[in-house]
Amino acid sequence: MKRFKNYFGLMFLMCLVSSYAQQLDENVYDLAKYYPNIPNAKLIYVGENPMNEASVQVFEDGDIRIFHTDQRYSKKVMMQESLDNGYSYLESRKVFSDSLISQYPRKTLLDDKGNLHLLVFKEKVLAVYHSVSSDKGETWSPLKFVTNGRIGSIRAFIQTNSGRLIFAYHRHVVSKGTLPTGSCYTTAVYSDDYGKTWIESDSRITAPVFNDYNGNNYGMVEPSIVQMKDGSIKMLSRTQTGYLYESTSVNNGETWSEGVASIFRSSNSPAHIFRLPNDDLVLTYCNTVDSDIGTFGKIYTNRDILTMAISKDDGETWKGFREIVRMPSRNNQANIPRGDRGLSYPDLGVTKEGKIILVSGQGEYGGGRVKFLIDPTWLDETTVYDDFTNGLEKWSCYSFVKLGLFPERELGAKVIYDDTAINRKALLVNKEEGDLFADGAVLNFPMGKSGELTTRIKFNENTKGISFSLTDHYRYPNDCGGDTSAMFSDQLKCQKTYFFKPNEWYNVKLVWDVDRRFCDMFVNNTRYKRLKMQNYTGTGISYIRFRNLAKTENSSDSGVKIDWIKIQI
Repeated sequence: MKRFKNYFGLMFLMCLVSSYAQQLDENVYDLAKYYPNIPNAKLIYVGENPMNEASVQVFEDGDIRIFHTDQRYSKKVMMQESLDNGYSYLESRKVFSDSLISQYPRKTLLDDKGNLHLLVFKEKVLAVYHSVSSDKGETWSPLKFVTNGRIGSIRAFIQTNSGRLIFAYHRHVVSKGTLPTGSCYTTAVYSDDYGKTWIESDSRITAPVFNDYNGNNYGMVEPSIVQMKDGSIKMLSRTQTGYLYESTSVNNGETWSEGVASIFRSSNSPAHIFRLPNDDLVLTYCNTVDSDIGTFGKIYTNRDILTMAISKDDGETWKGFREIVRMPSRNNQANIPRGDRGLSYPDLGVTKEGKIILVSGQGEYGGGRVKFLIDPTWLDETTVYDDFTNGLEKWSCYSFVKLGLFPERELGAKVIYDDTAINRKALLVNKEEGDLFADGAVLNFPMGKSGELTTRIKFNENTKGISFSLTDHYRYPNDCGGDTSAMFSDQLKCQKTYFFKPNEWYNVKLVWDVDRRFCDMFVNNTRYKRLKMQNYTGTGISYIRFRNLAKTENSSDSGVKIDWIKIQI
């Protein structure tokens, strides 16, 4: 009888697990539906990244290998291989194991002799060890010590034109973040004998931290580095300032300049800067900003989207700033467990066809682990149009339903039927009674210092209206800080007079120029008003935000409908 009880108990547990997994799957839509694996597509989803903080290498023969761990705490180095330019992958297999190795990542570098270098962590002190392979990662040399001191991450590993290997990293020096520069500093080690010996830089690079920051005050951490055309080394690092911080070495990594804010807005998340074979620079990062702690309370850092920008003049100017991927569970996270999640920790390579291969993501749940193939010309595009034919894939429209470190989300603004809309579909930005916050909707487009945005909107009866904002970064859709931090922002309210009467469609056009610091608004081809720029941007405009103006939890608002939208930069 006991055997039967155990059997039925096991079956019941399996049913619960299966049901829970099904709930999670329902929250995560299939990226392959929108970015199918077909020839000549500019953006292709090729599957799930096998593990957090994986590293991708493209070899001279075109073979692509992703190096990763099989689970967070593991002594194994796993490898997943593609033989067809990254369109499909074989099953992962173990290629190395050592008792010294602990948790992810597995960071690799292909040197000028064709040898593959590997950096890994040793638990529990998080010292870094090095190994070399001469056969594309099939066999490895014994691990050798590189540096110690509780290293926080392994991301910045390059070979310079002189042949020197440089590994930049951050080191924990105190247990908790304290003013003025947090718990960590960033530095580097370098080797002139292909990793046999290493020398540590004397530089200690920091960034400021602040009281009441919405997260952990680490300071300047998780750097990424690239060699510039003049031979200097550029570093971009994760901070809690709302920006990536930069530092430069003019002596091949031996010393580094003080950290200063770059032009790149960012949440508390790392970036990856990478040089393409044609010498263009590509930056992949979370172009997101954490909310103020007074708005939603303390929330785990914002990693809902992953952005890519490109520079064709060695970092002097940048364009693109396009969302490669949006977290496929971003609009519904009611059932996702606590813990690391999001679109972060990217790594890049370039296939023999010239496509960028991206591996990224973290966390077991939510769909953030992704592999993409990206045509670099996609970053040169200048137009975006959407009429909701594909629903909300391009948009972020969630609303918080329960606050906390990992707030529960549900879909806020929705696509509804409207037989007067061009495609008989419209986006409704409203507020239902009992909702904590009014709806918001966020759309990314190619960055432009000047450009035009045209949309068709309709006010429902008795709505309080919406705010709109043109900005250079992503925030939560219903974050009012998105209005105050934007370059241009205004409110549109239903009127009984000439403009914005209820239940009528209006064409609204926004024409902006950040160098001249203005944005002109036109309604039905008539100039309505001129907006002055309220905040500086170092890049340009790449986001439009809409937010319903209802304020209190017990209120409701019939909302505003959006028929279509077009942006030209």
